[in-house]
Amino acid sequence: MQNLLQSLRSLNENPVKGYGKLFETIVFGVLYVKQVLVSGRFIRRRKGRRKSMRKSIRQRAFAWTLTALMTVAAVPVMANAEEAVFANPGTYTATEAGINGDVTLTVTFSESEITDIQVESQETATIGAAAMETLTETVLANQSLAIDTVSGATISSTAYIAALTACVEQAGGDVEALSSREIAASDEEAYPVTEADVIVIGAGGAGLSAAKTADENGASVILIEKSSNVGGNTLCATMGINAAESQVQTDLGVTVTVEELIEAQLNNEDADEALVTAFAENSGETIDWLASLGVEFSAEGGNSDFMLMATADGKTSTTLINALNNSLTSTDITLYLNTTATTLVTDENGAVIGVVCEDADGNEVTFTGKAVVLATGGFGQNSELLAEVRPDLANAITDEIAPTTGDGLLMAQALGADTVNLEDIQLFPHVIVGYGLLTPMNLPGGFNPDAIYVNENAERFVAEGFEVSDAILAQPDGMAYCIFTENNLNETLEGLMELGYVVSGETVEELAENLGLDADALQATIDQWNADCEAGADSQFGREENLNKLEGTLYGYNFGVGAHYFMGGILINEYTQVVDTNGDAIVGLYAAGEVTGGFHGNYRVDGSGTADAFVFGRLAGKYATAYALEQ
Repeated sequence: MQNLLQSLRSLNENPVKGYGKLFETIVFGVLYVKQVLVSGRFIRRRKGRRKSMRKSIRQRAFAWTLTALMTVAAVPVMANAEEAVFANPGTYTATEAGINGDVTLTVTFSESEITDIQVESQETATIGAAAMETLTETVLANQSLAIDTVSGATISSTAYIAALTACVEQAGGDVEALSSREIAASDEEAYPVTEADVIVIGAGGAGLSAAKTADENGASVILIEKSSNVGGNTLCATMGINAAESQVQTDLGVTVTVEELIEAQLNNEDADEALVTAFAENSGETIDWLASLGVEFSAEGGNSDFMLMATADGKTSTTLINALNNSLTSTDITLYLNTTATTLVTDENGAVIGVVCEDADGNEVTFTGKAVVLATGGFGQNSELLAEVRPDLANAITDEIAPTTGDGLLMAQALGADTVNLEDIQLFPHVIVGYGLLTPMNLPGGFNPDAIYVNENAERFVAEGFEVSDAILAQPDGMAYCIFTENNLNETLEGLMELGYVVSGETVEELAENLGLDADALQATIDQWNADCEAGADSQFGREENLNKLEGTLYGYNFGVGAHYFMGGILINEYTQVVDTNGDAIVGLYAAGEVTGGFHGNYRVDGSGTADAFVFGRLAGKYATAYALEQ
């Protein structure tokens, strides 16, 4: 027994030698006990004591063996209890670049675990910030770095993981070992509620408005979102929201009538007058409803009398989404993220009564109800469908941040839904893959570029300007490279450098290497441009603005043309019912937002894209609930 205790002491002092010594001691002890039990050679004393001695020794042998076995079982636990995971416990800070600025993590460590993670950032509340909150919960619960980026919040979650890793390294932790720790599977039921009065598919501005309104009107609601966060492509909107005759506008001293808004919205012959009228008549009430959720509006900063701004959280779209998302906590709405709708379910009479979905692992789940609202957005992320509808956009990319693959459109069409204006797609001519659009004020030179554009052959192909989409789409893979000097390195472009989207080079050769272009070809192009600048005339394409030489440190990035907004989609009536190709409403099926068509016609008025989502989302929630509660 003394040898066993000595082995345990050596285990603490030197785990490698200690385990060997412990094993040796236990083996010897077991052989010893066996000999005692079998031969009884140590009990050859006076016959009168033999029986009691045999019993005593057997008891001691049993106790020794039991102690040894218990010790072996306890060794890993004891070793783990003594093991210091972090050599330098304390609090450490690291910063990485997020999509809206720096992401700073302050992480506290004990010797054995990560005890606290604090995050400071300007990331969008419902996207990047929400993703980092989820990552924090996972890390603390599992004490593991085996985490991955969150879909839809890649830049934010990449920054989070990098900053956390840096903190772990500062604390003397083994990043590789912590990254190999498995994340425990949740024991919670994935979909505890699968039946409701109203099922809303898509949690952007339209879907959130529909779900919230349905809940307010007494319906039980299931809200299904394909991505890992709410907000959808509403968060891509950069302008305000249009409305007329709201109390908010009256209080701000703004006088615009419903009739004036109708006139402004009926800007093209394809705009459906019934939808435009329904929009205008309900726009004011929608603004007042949003104000009741805590949104503070201003009439300053818009580009029309109808436009209101709400900039408490940055962009108007972000402020509105945050308000709606925060309001969900006081509802009975069941929200499921990372759930993809695939097929609408109908009853024997053709009425829509549910939807079949897939979870993140491809497992099917069916939700049943009395009415379904489609709020799934456009189809910018579906390149095949985009090329089918608009062959000239086969090389287009998109600035849409949500996984918009046309799911709602395709499901509705499978039931015979009619469509309108599918080919009418608003393009944005300057989009960086993985980041999104660059507004004109953030471009090198603004609307009149102080830069040159080259294709993958490192050759200029157009007189550079903001609206040169067709020329870019005609290039190989529809991609171009913007090359500029330090004079135009603004704050936005500096941020893109930190994220790795903008690269630099002290020489043309170095820039070409970083952009993946042929150095000799790029040098020839820049030499020609610089010679033209000295001569005061663009000899290739006749550009007249910003004829400035490209000298010194050069910068560049890859960009393309983005499918930005989809005016067309599923045809709905003024009651937001989906209409089939015979002009009849599909019973139980409603739709709102960018998945629909008819309201905009073939041209979108600034401010009415955002308004479309919230106004028609609210109407869809109202009408779907009225129908569902009658069943």
